[in-house]
Amino acid sequence: MLWGEVRKAYPDKWVVFEAIEAHSDSNYRIVDEIAVIDSFDDSMDAFRRHNELQKKKTNRELYFFHTSREDLDIYEKKWTGLRKI
Repeated sequence: MLWGEVRKAYPDKWVVFEAIEAHSDSNYRIVDEIAVIDSFDDSMDAFRRHNELQKKKTNRELYFFHTSREDLDIYEKKWTGLRKI
């Protein structure tokens, strides 16, 4: 699905979805194909579901957004330096 299709199918909802196809452009992640996993009325329920899924499958590209947003503005942070070992 495309984001516009998700917005029409799940109006005024929080959706947890996986990016099936995505690419990076100018420090933004552009999601081309979406697979909706779940939808919620409450943001905290969506947040919890997202975290639960992310812990199980760390290699999946998962997000949660409200469908009132016209665009998915996913800014990519570039990590520099060392992480704690």
